[in-house]
Amino acid sequence: MVDNQQTLMALPANQLLDKFGAGSHKPGSGSAAALMGILAGKLIITVGKLSLDRPKYAKDHSKIQYIIERIENDIEPELLKLFDHDAEIFDEVIKLRVARDKATTEKEKRKLSDQANEKLREATEIPIRICEYCIRLIDHGVAMFDMGFEAARGDSGAGVSAAVAGAMSSVFVINLNLKSFRDSEWAKSRRKRVNELQKMLEEKQFQAFGRVSQLKEEDVESMTLNL
Repeated sequence: MVDNQQTLMALPANQLLDKFGAGSHKPGSGSAAALMGILAGKLIITVGKLSLDRPKYAKDHSKIQYIIERIENDIEPELLKLFDHDAEIFDEVIKLRVARDKATTEKEKRKLSDQANEKLREATEIPIRICEYCIRLIDHGVAMFDMGFEAARGDSGAGVSAAVAGAMSSVFVINLNLKSFRDSEWAKSRRKRVNELQKMLEEKQFQAFGRVSQLKEEDVESMTLNL
C-alpha cells in the first residue's frame, strides 16, 4: 500500500490527473476528496509561512505556527494514508462485485455480495474520516485568512475552497455508498454521522463566504478612497 501511495504522489501533476481521468475506479472519488484536502493544507501552510516571515503578524505567530504544525503533523499524514487506502479498498469492492456477477450459483453470488458489502462498509468509513479532516482544514483556513498575510488571502481562500470541496465530495461518496445498505444499526449510525457532517459543512461554508464579502467591502472602500 505504501509503495503505491508513494508512486501516485510522486507522479508529475499531469500524470496523476490523467489517472483520475482514465475511466477507471482507481483512484476514484474518495481519493479525489483526500487530494483536495491535501491541497487545502498545503495552501494554508504556505500562507502561514509567509506570515511568520513578517513582523507585522508577530502577535499571531504562535497561533499561526500551531496551525502549521497541526496540518503538517496530524492532518496531512492522515489524508495521504486515506488517499491510498480509499483506492485500495474500493478496488477490492469492485473486484468482488465483478466476481459476484460472474458467479454461476446463487450461493456463490450471495457469498460474494456479502463480502463486497463488508468491504463497502470499510470503504464508507474512509470518506467520513476525510470529511472530518477537511472540516478541520476549513477552520484552519478561515483562521489563517483572518490573521495571516493579507496579500496572500487569495491562497487562504483557495485553501478554504479546496477544503470545502473535499468535505462536500466526501458527503456525496458517503451517501452514495449508504444506498447499498438497509436499516442496520451500522447504517443508521453512519447516516446520522453524515447528516451531522453535512450540517457542519453548511455552517462553515456560510462563514467562508463571509470572507468573500469582506474582500468585496474592502474593494469598494479602496475605490471610494481613490475618488
